[in-house]
Amino acid sequence: AKKRKATRSSQRRSTYGSGAGGPGRLDLRWLVVATSHAAGERGALPQDLWAATSTAAVQRGSGGTGLLVDELFCQCLGSIWEEGWQPAEVVRVVRRRRGTDHADLCCTAVAASQRTLGASPPRPWAEQLADLGASEPWWGTGRDWLGPWALRHGTSWVEALEMAVETFAVLVKLPVTEALLPPPSAWDASVAGTPRSASPAEEAILKKVRALLAKAESTNFEHEAAALTAKAQELMARNAIDEAVAADSGTGRRDAPAARRVAIDDPYAGPKSKLLSVVASANNVRAVWDDHYALMTLVGFEADLDTVDMLFTSLLMQASRAMQAKGRIRDSRGRSRTRSFRQSFFVAFGQRIHERLVMAAHQARETAERDLGRSLLPVLAGRMEEVDGCCRQCSVGTLRQV
Repeated sequence: AKKRKATRSSQRRSTYGSGAGGPGRLDLRWLVVATSHAAGERGALPQDLWAATSTAAVQRGSGGTGLLVDELFCQCLGSIWEEGWQPAEVVRVVRRRRGTDHADLCCTAVAASQRTLGASPPRPWAEQLADLGASEPWWGTGRDWLGPWALRHGTSWVEALEMAVETFAVLVKLPVTEALLPPPSAWDASVAGTPRSASPAEEAILKKVRALLAKAESTNFEHEAAALTAKAQELMARNAIDEAVAADSGTGRRDAPAARRVAIDDPYAGPKSKLLSVVASANNVRAVWDDHYALMTLVGFEADLDTVDMLFTSLLMQASRAMQAKGRIRDSRGRSRTRSFRQSFFVAFGQRIHERLVMAAHQARETAERDLGRSLLPVLAGRMEEVDGCCRQCSVGTLRQV
């Protein structure tokens, strides 16, 4: 038994290796990475690996461990940014997989990683950092943020290290995704970006649309809300047609198709994604659903993407309000059927609203053709070919389209 015990100890030392401190000193970097890979996105840390990791961390000390954690996160996040992910998306994935505290630790790591990028981020990236509270390092100028984060949350630095390893386990499993914003390696003054400016005519239409949607969200009558939403859809569809005709004739701005990712959270993420897909379909936008991360990628022209964003936000509020008004549902035996009813409610609501939106878009096209005295089918078909070409050029075209 003593011989077997000595053999196992020898094998364990050779497996973990020796750190810079000399023979028998555990390699903390290797242990953090190995423990993260073994745990995965949701799993608990393996007890043997975590015991070795915490022992090696105590040997190194809180300051040295904090510097190592900062280095590992900066390297990992640097690769993630180049692989198409954005700060808000990464923090959201960590929150969904591990929880709020882990997401807060990830925000701190994101703030620390920004110092290594050098160039100023583009406007959408900077807005995400501001929303996350990660624009500036809150702990000061040092690289060791793990210790200050532990003090801020009233926990020991070893417990904070455990949460950092669990957070790192989520990050190392993120796959490559489509880059919808320039990665840090492509940042320069030219990608700072300016918001798309609307013309006075567009602003007037948007004002009417917002008023219609606000009225639809406030009414208690479902048919009135649907009619108001359909009118808003008709106005925005006509505006998109006018833009397409102007771009085709050379008198207006001609933009290329773009892509956006929309996060759809629980509860009822699946039915909500179907609602978004029908709104996108009615407005000539391709929708691609990633069920694993609950992200919908929308591909289309900027004006159409703005329309989908406004309509989906309003319809989500309308559906939630109407669903809550139904109260809790129970069967004849008193068992709760609330969840299944609400899922079905979202699906049925999406089907009804899709018919309304398609009819309103068709009405807008007929009115435009009557006013212009020509068929708009070639113009609209050409725009959809551009959108489909954008889907084929990027990796989202290989995912399941809704």
